[in-house]
Amino acid sequence: MKKSLLLFAFQALCIYAFAQNTIYINEGFSTVPPTGWTIDAQSSNWSAVATTNAGGTSPEAEFYYDPTFNSTSRLISPVVNTTGVTHLMLGFNHALSHYSGNYTIGVATRSNAGTWHTVWSIVNPTTDITATAVGVDITNADLGSSTFQFCFFFTGNSYNLNSWWIDNAMLYEPCSIDAKMAVNSVPLYITSGNNSVTGTVKNFGYTAITGMTINYKTGASGSTQSTVLTGLNIAPGANYDFTCTQPWAATSGTFIVKTWISDVNSAGADCNQTNDSITKTIGVATQTTTRRPVYEEFTSSTCSPCASFNTSTFTPFITSYGTQFSYIKYQMNWPAATGFANGDPYYTAEGGTRRAFYGVSGVPDLYVDGRASGMSSTTMLSELNTDKAKATFFVIQGLNPGRSGNIVTIPLTITPYVSGSFKVHVVVVEKTTTGNVASNGETSFKHVMMDMLTGGSGLTVNLTAGTDYTNTFTQDLTSTFVEEMTDLQVVVMIQETTTKEIYQSAESDISFITNIDANTNDNISVFPNPANDYITITNALNSDIMVYDIFGKLVMSEHNNDNNFQLNVSELAKGNYIMKIINGSNISTRKITVLK
Repeated sequence: MKKSLLLFAFQALCIYAFAQNTIYINEGFSTVPPTGWTIDAQSSNWSAVATTNAGGTSPEAEFYYDPTFNSTSRLISPVVNTTGVTHLMLGFNHALSHYSGNYTIGVATRSNAGTWHTVWSIVNPTTDITATAVGVDITNADLGSSTFQFCFFFTGNSYNLNSWWIDNAMLYEPCSIDAKMAVNSVPLYITSGNNSVTGTVKNFGYTAITGMTINYKTGASGSTQSTVLTGLNIAPGANYDFTCTQPWAATSGTFIVKTWISDVNSAGADCNQTNDSITKTIGVATQTTTRRPVYEEFTSSTCSPCASFNTSTFTPFITSYGTQFSYIKYQMNWPAATGFANGDPYYTAEGGTRRAFYGVSGVPDLYVDGRASGMSSTTMLSELNTDKAKATFFVIQGLNPGRSGNIVTIPLTITPYVSGSFKVHVVVVEKTTTGNVASNGETSFKHVMMDMLTGGSGLTVNLTAGTDYTNTFTQDLTSTFVEEMTDLQVVVMIQETTTKEIYQSAESDISFITNIDANTNDNISVFPNPANDYITITNALNSDIMVYDIFGKLVMSEHNNDNNFQLNVSELAKGNYIMKIINGSNISTRKITVLK
């Protein structure tokens, strides 16, 4: 969890006799307004959201266009005593989703609760702004005041933007030369072979950085690789993206990679060595496989823009390219409409959990492999082709789902080529629904999420490279919004939660088991049948055994059984049951009878 730090009196000397940074405010916006902050007008337009659009970590602050107004709104910092301060910097990350028309976003300062003075602004933007780091050198008359404050402000008609996101606001007194290793951007999981070591350095001091050395080391026994950079001109507060000249010849396994800075401006160590290095754990795959991207849409039958997006953009895209990716639609409980105060009639709490995970604040919204989509035909096709070409490290197999009555059974096996902790999502969708028609003019809806068998947050699974993970998921769909049991599909996703990247997906129609004893030529023996207490099952090594009553309710389950397994049915009531014997993609079924 990100925390606010208000440090009003800390100042120390680093071991090289330079003054270390005094940090007055370090705000990650876990809440908005944070403790000690205020909003002077239109407070309902500001909130904390679980997204990373500004380029920081979740959560972040968002200024949202709705409710619309035409004036100024400010998110105002606490009072800071800057008496005697001669240099003051404000750093933050931001991103903008532009709509149309004129407005201004910016930063202003004041003292003694007086007039605001703009120190940074963007006037009448004409396009979106992707995640950007900003450094503001504060030199006006407010510097040195005992009642210093700054604010983030919006001025204009709020309808003219969609959202403005802000994160990692830090107000600090810099020392002269301070290079901060801000980011190691090597992905968490990579292929073996040569990989570039990349990252970002931030100038945290008040003197321009003209040169430095970037170093990295992989593992305890790895040798140090150094890249000398000269001829730079990194302004105070600015970022510099680097790529080390010597690639990392990575071999399969898990490695701790350290990157660090040295010899800044040819002066040796800088004045604050506590921020000079970053360590990161990287997994290197044993091999790769083909990736199947997945799109997740947040939508509602009460949302007019959703109807427009689906009709003009997403549905044609699915028609042209839908065989190349998986997709899920989560129906949301807003906006309200006449007769539909709670939004789409098919909203579920699981969909709400997924919405919160991505920090979705408006519909329609679309995500591809766990990141925000550009939501135009051109960008979506580019995203699809880019993600299909990415190396991935998981094979999903044995996905042969079936149903008996309203019970679905979904066996799957994941073969990982990297080790780590991931979320597995097993989702049942209905391919076409009509029962949730509301106010936006749409008369049918595609791939609507009906149940997340692993919950809205997914199932945490620790995977080991080269070791198969096998599981069978069973769910009674009686209490869901399913309209036609014959129209169901399962979508499986493997996701890393730190970056939210989805590394692999798979989908399969859920078939109906029409003949209980159809697979009697599979060498599996079930005897005695009928039985009083025990039933012996042979030739079913490592299989999962599921027993259902005649209404489709799961009454018994056993997993990873031996080759001559005895199933205790003595606690079952007298009657007929359906037994499923599942081994990977192979499902055998038997009708058994219990006597008393």
